[in-house]
Order: sequence, then structure tokens, then C-alpha cells
Amino acid sequence: MTSVAGPAPQPRAAAHAGRPVALEARRLVKDFRGFRATNEVDLPIFEGEIHAIIGPNGAGKTTLFNLLSGFLKPTSGEVHLFGERIDTLEPYQIVRRGLSRSFQISSVFPTLTVLDNVLVALQSPTALPGQFWTPLSRLRALTPQAEAILEDVGLGSAHTRLAADLSHGEKRQLEIGISMTQNPRVLLLDEPTSGMGSEGIHRVIALVRQVARGRTVVLVEHNMSVVSELADHITVLQYGSVLATGSYDEVRRDPRVIEAYLGEEGHA
Repeated sequence: MTSVAGPAPQPRAAAHAGRPVALEARRLVKDFRGFRATNEVDLPIFEGEIHAIIGPNGAGKTTLFNLLSGFLKPTSGEVHLFGERIDTLEPYQIVRRGLSRSFQISSVFPTLTVLDNVLVALQSPTALPGQFWTPLSRLRALTPQAEAILEDVGLGSAHTRLAADLSHGEKRQLEIGISMTQNPRVLLLDEPTSGMGSEGIHRVIALVRQVARGRTVVLVEHNMSVVSELADHITVLQYGSVLATGSYDEVRRDPRVIEAYLGEEGHA
């Protein structure tokens, strides 16, 4: 894990460059029985950028992701997707409006094949509320689309394998593929390189760059080397509040961020 004050990233495009806001948290608060996990968070994420959310363990990163994607409802505040308020919607409704996410813990079906995992995910746009399963036999018409997604995430030769037999890195690739089945305009990735070795990390970095073409990507990530490689913009959380925001170079030199990470060995 590299330190916050590690090597500077490669030059990036000018921040925001007049782009519209794709996803926005407005004074977002989440309380759990008196504990404030998210504290008045204002977070604009601009269209077409890769935006990293970092912070020490317990900073509120996953809670924020759950609020942005509708898996938690805020105590107060709002979430907007391309100008439409979405915090009152259910997760499946948010997906239909163009936001998908992956999870920190594997969410694949281990007893299904890689291809069938993607086919199950592809049913979602046409499924009725409360209707979860469509017989796989009815989904076979979607096989070419599923195979194209697997090619895009580097699993084209693995479509007949059981998901349980995939390596950890391959499962993360499959999860990103599943997230892509709805062709989202905004994609949230929760720790996509967690638990990976260097080879897997490099593979996921390349994959995130590929899927970010033409869409907005927001990621929670502990590995600062990954953040420096990918992120156009970074938000640092601490105790549920925004501590700092800016480019990688700005954030890594911010005295508040350096102080927050003392004794953390650069974990974010």
C-alpha cells in the first residue's frame, strides 16, 4: 500500500471542464441509533470522471455508497442523478434510471455458470417489481449480449465455468460485468481490487479504464496506487464528513489528510 504522499500521478484532463453534474449528494445525513455515519455530506460527481472516495476504516465510505445507490435511506438530505432526486426511490428504480453498483463482498451466484450469472442480471430491465426469477430457458435469447459483456471484462473463455470455481480476481471481473448489464451511465465500484495481488490489480485497473469510457465511475478504494492511476477527482472522508476533495496531487499534500493518515501507513 503506497502512502498518501506517494508519487504523483500522470497528468490528467482539466478538472470538470464545464461538465454537468452526474451524481450529487446534498447535505446527506445518516444516523444509526444515535451514531452519525454520514454527516452533512455535499458531493458533486461530474459526468465522465472517475471519482475515488477514500478514507480510514470506519470513515463512512460504504454507508455513503449505500445511500447513493438506494440501499439505505438518508436521515436527511438528498441524492440527485442527472438532476432527478433519487433518494426516495427503490434500488431497482435507481438502476433503471442509469446507476449500477458492485459490492465489497462477492455478490455472484456460486452454483451458476459465469454466463448464467450475467443472464440473470440481464433480466432486470424487463422484470416487474417483485418478480426476481425468470426461467433461464427464457433468457437464452440474451446469450449473445451476455457473451459480449463477458468478452469486455476478460471472461470470454470462462462462460461455462461455475462462478464458485473462479479466482478472487475473476469474481471481481464478473461482478463488474454484472454491473454493466444495465448499461449504466453511472457505475459505483466498492473496493474493486480488494484482496488482489499485483497482477489482478493491474487487470482491474485496465478494466475500469475500459468501462469508464463514455460513463461516470465512482469507486471506493483502499489502494492508493490504484487511486493515483485511475482517479480524476478524490474525496476524502473522515468520521462520516468530507475532510478534503481535489485532484490526487492536491489531496496527498493536504495537511489535514496527512494528519488523518498518521499511523495508518497510508491506508485510505
